[in-house]
Amino acid sequence: MFRCAHCSKVTDLQWRNCAHCGKVIDYTVAEKFDMLAESVEAALKKELQNRKKNKIMQLFSKRG
Repeated sequence: MFRCAHCSKVTDLQWRNCAHCGKVIDYTVAEKFDMLAESVEAALKKELQNRKKNKIMQLFSKRG
């Protein structure tokens, strides 16, 4: 998922045209790779934060 440069709405990176405005999306392979890498990195950071939070919550629940 990425933000369309024309309409600024989030759309799927795999499609050639924006699902909202229909504008042709013309990113290079390198740009697409970078966007996907950033997306994966953000998802992994979020998952790590959730796991750390759950681990802390489990430690506190064992004490009580």
